[in-house]
Parts: sequence; structure tokens; C-alpha cells
Amino acid sequence: MPEVSAKVALAPPGTPTPKGQQQKGKDKNNAEAQEAKAQRKAEKAARRAAKVSEQGKSNKPPPEAPVRVQSQAKQGRTASGAGNASSGGGGGSANSVGNVTAGNAISSLTTQGTAIHGTDILDKRVGLFKHLEITRRSGTADAAKDIHPAILALTLQFASYTVIGSSARCRATLRAFQTVIKDYRTPAGTTLSRNLTNHLSRQIDFLKTARPLSITMGNAIRWLKQEISVVSIDISDDQARESLMEKIDTYIRDKIEVADRVIVQSAVKQISKGDVILTFSRSAVVEQVFLEANLRGIEFSVVVVDTRPFFEGKEMVRRLSNAGLRCEYVLISGLSYVLNDITSVFLGAHAVLSNGQLYSRVGTALVAMSAKRKNIPVIVCCESIKFSNRVQLDSVTFNELGSPDDLMNISIDSAPKPGPLKNWRDLPNLKLLNILYDLTPPDYIKKIVTEVGSLPPSSVPVIIREYNSA
Repeated sequence: MPEVSAKVALAPPGTPTPKGQQQKGKDKNNAEAQEAKAQRKAEKAARRAAKVSEQGKSNKPPPEAPVRVQSQAKQGRTASGAGNASSGGGGGSANSVGNVTAGNAISSLTTQGTAIHGTDILDKRVGLFKHLEITRRSGTADAAKDIHPAILALTLQFASYTVIGSSARCRATLRAFQTVIKDYRTPAGTTLSRNLTNHLSRQIDFLKTARPLSITMGNAIRWLKQEISVVSIDISDDQARESLMEKIDTYIRDKIEVADRVIVQSAVKQISKGDVILTFSRSAVVEQVFLEANLRGIEFSVVVVDTRPFFEGKEMVRRLSNAGLRCEYVLISGLSYVLNDITSVFLGAHAVLSNGQLYSRVGTALVAMSAKRKNIPVIVCCESIKFSNRVQLDSVTFNELGSPDDLMNISIDSAPKPGPLKNWRDLPNLKLLNILYDLTPPDYIKKIVTEVGSLPPSSVPVIIREYNSA
């Protein structure tokens, strides 16, 4: 033993001891195990890549895609439906993705990150607007079983722009909610005031997969949820449902129908004999103003300025001309040529923000600015339900993007006709921007006609404060 100790003591520095040699062997074994594990992972990744490559050649999506789509759709439904609308907008949007199926490809729903024809549409977005959602052609195959058929039908109508316009969308949504409430049954162990709100939130989340909620829809949804939350637990579910349905009827009548009639009676006083009035796109309340003035025997003419891709002004021209009004129809590219004879401009609104900005169909700001340069008064007809607490200074921060495919259609009638851009997805240097709304500064607007009176844009916060306190 002393001899061994001497040898150890005389060993040069850095010479491994028996214990160090044992530890070195363990480290070597661990390194070999890690290297083998890494090699197995590399082989597995190579097999997966080869499998994906084979599927890409056969134009089939990778097997992971359905899982990703379903998980994103599930995440999109966790958002609350009471947020501010947007688009077509207005506020609150859902990051929901629908599975693309051949049978349901006719409807237009919001999707993010889904590749079609081998090209991811998110890679084709204009850089400044990459944070906004894109409306795409997709289906409703991912709808949960508790989504009411009335909501499914309304979602398809929103997606295909069959129901368009802020007030029309709000009215249709409330009518669909009436049907949902009528068929609702409270589960055991809970109350209507608690469970119905969650049930409606799921319906709202699915609606948002078609288009973001408009400002009007957001205001109406907040009101409805507030009414549900104060339902007494002492009344039966039948009585509660009947009461909520009656309140929805009252809300539609007071906030939309009666408000429109009051606005019409006030705005028609702004029209005189011999006026040439210009309007942009189509607003239901502005159309009612013109028809009422015509019924009163006021002789005037209307110039309707329109734009792609919806050509909403065509329907207004048809209705006004059938009523006996003298009309002219021009695209926005010819706006400067018709302004010389215009005496006033009547515009509708998607929403009015608290800083007086008018949020409306894209092109509205150009019309208002051109009229302002020629000292032509701009009058906006807008219900107070369209007023929003939101402050916005540009059209980029918050907006709604329509499907780029809508810009490919060069048809001037209802039958689609693809033009030279039909293969735009295959052109790497081409991106299409179909933005739906813009902001008009309050300096371009003379007055806003509402059901509570005519007021300048600077007075909008007062109406919002009174509306919120009511």
C-alpha cells in the first residue's frame, strides 16, 4: 500500500487518477448516446421531409396541416364577442381558420396562414397591411355543433357580401340572435343570465370568421349582453327569452328604423330645388333621403360615384331612377369631371370615431377632400349607434382587407369574369391590396345629421358620452 501511495504521489500533474478515468468513461458513453440520439432525430426529420416532398408533388397538404388549422380555429374562438367591431368593419377580429373543402369553397370566410394553389396568401400581403386579416374563400366545415343554423346561414351571407352595410349587418345579426335565444335551453345546474352569454359568445366568434364585427354590431352586442346579465333569476326561462326577444325588437326599432326616419326628415331640409347632389357608393339612409325629397316634389338630380369591387352604387342608381329621379353614374376615376356642377355632397357612414373622423367605404375620403377643395359642403347622415369611443388617425392601424381575388373580376354585372390577373398567385412580384375602408378628416365635413340633431364632427364625443350614460 505505501508503494502505491508513492507512485501516486510521484505522478506528474494532470495524470488521471483511477476515479477520473472512470468518470471519463461515463462521459464518453454519454456523448456516444447523445450522438446516437441526434442521429436518430436527423433520420426521422429526413423521412418526414421526404414524405412532405412526395405530398407536395401530388398537390396534397401535409398531414400536420389539419391539426394546425383546427388548433388555430380553436384559439380564435376563445376571444370575447363583445369587443369593438371593425370592419366593414369595425373592431374585434378572430384568428380563426377554416378548412378548405371543395363543397364549401363558394363562401367567403376569414383565414390566416392557409395555403391554396401552393401559395400562402400571407406571403402575398402588402407589407404595410400585414397585420390585418384577409377575407378568403373557405367553408364552414369547422363549425362546432353548438353553432345555431341561423348563425351558419348569416355567416355565409356576410362572407359572400350578400348582406352588406353597417346597419343591415347589425339588424340581421340581432334577428339571428332572436332565433338563437328562442331555441336556447338552459343546461341543468346553471342560470340563463350566466350561460346564455357564453352561448352567444360562441355564436359571435363564429360570425367573426366571416368578417370582423362592425362598430354597430359591437355596440349592439354589448347592449344585448348587458340586458342578459340583469335578467332576474326569479322569472322562468320562457319569460326571460320572451322579454329578451321583445327588447331586441325595441332596440332595432329605436336605434335603426326610427333613427333613420328622423335623420331623413332632418336631412331632406338640406335639399333645394335645382340642386345637383353627389353621393358615393350606397348608403341606405342617404337613399331614403333622396326618395323622400322626390316624394315632396323637390326637383333635383343625383350623381352617384361608384368604385370596385362591390359596385354598390349601381343598386342605388337603379332604385332612384325607378322612382323618377334624374341620375348620373360615374366611377371614382372620373370624379374630377363631375364636381363642377355639384352643389352639395351627401355621404353615409360605417362609423364615426370620437375624434370626429369618418370611417367609411374606401374612396369616401377622396370624394370629401375633392369637394372641400371646391368649397362644396359635405353632409354625413349617420345614426348615433355608429359612434365609437375609438380614436384613430390613419387607415392603416385598423382596417379590413377584402379578398384579393375580388380584384380579379373585371365583370360589370353579377356574372364573374376573371381578367388578366387571374394567375396573380403565381406571380412572385405581384401583390393585390383590397382595402375596404378609409378615414375622412373632420375638416372635410360640414355637419353630421343624426337622430339627435345636426352637429359638427367636434361634438361627437358629447353624443358618445350621453349614449354611454343612457
